[in-house]
Amino acid sequence: MPAAFDRVVVLDFEATCDSGTPPSPQEVIEFPSVLVSLRDREVVDSFGTFVRPVHHPTLSAFCTELTTVRQQDVDAAPVFADVLAAHRAWLEGHGLFDGQGRERFAFLTCGDWDLQTMLPVQCAAAGIPITSLPRAYRRWINLKKVFLDVVRKAKTTSMLAMLQALGLELQGTHHRGIDDCHNIARLALALADRGARFELTGKLAASHYPELPLELQRGDRVERIFLKKRHLASLLGLASGVFRTKIVRVVGPDGAAIEDDDPLAELPPESRLRVFGARDPAT
Repeated sequence: MPAAFDRVVVLDFEATCDSGTPPSPQEVIEFPSVLVSLRDREVVDSFGTFVRPVHHPTLSAFCTELTTVRQQDVDAAPVFADVLAAHRAWLEGHGLFDGQGRERFAFLTCGDWDLQTMLPVQCAAAGIPITSLPRAYRRWINLKKVFLDVVRKAKTTSMLAMLQALGLELQGTHHRGIDDCHNIARLALALADRGARFELTGKLAASHYPELPLELQRGDRVERIFLKKRHLASLLGLASGVFRTKIVRVVGPDGAAIEDDDPLAELPPESRLRVFGARDPAT
């Protein structure tokens, strides 16, 4: 059974937008979070700041009306790289990473957009490699899926509909990031009271990762490759072509067998992997 988390960090970006197609690149203009202890059933702390967009610095009237974020709010705000650094420091200050940098929490979002789409787009716009971020920013719990596990007959999973289904009233302004975070936190606590398990539901798609240079070793032979997609099936296929035999097993730099896609997301460039055909010795 997947691990369940007893601490979650609610995250709900607000970004540049317009009544039609959003600006390209779309940029974060509000970066809020709320730390929730599901074990203690309480909100522990919150983080929030506006963010100054640099590619399209002028907010549309539609964006201000939707989010209530004003031009003067973003003009006086730090840029995304500085906000991201402050957010990481806030997480670390709450002891949410262990001594090896592994997360002791999961991000909780209302949908997949914040971390599947918006964060990679914003990082690319700011020149920040997505792989430089702690793993926690590349996997998450979608509250809508937790809600549907508990309220099985629900017909819709908008935030307002979920609040209504659980007998909660909207607090603050919808589409204002920090207010949405607090409302999502209230939903999480209500679902926890109903026995919900908070397990990871999503992770960053392989298409968002950069091409990965690797060394493959089979016996005494070493070949350099470039892995375009961080899928184990792609790696096995590429290795089979390089060594002209069907490769069935891959061992990472730490000596552990790579049996799914997850370890490939964390591999640093130029890692050396050992590969084995069906008849090769296992050592």
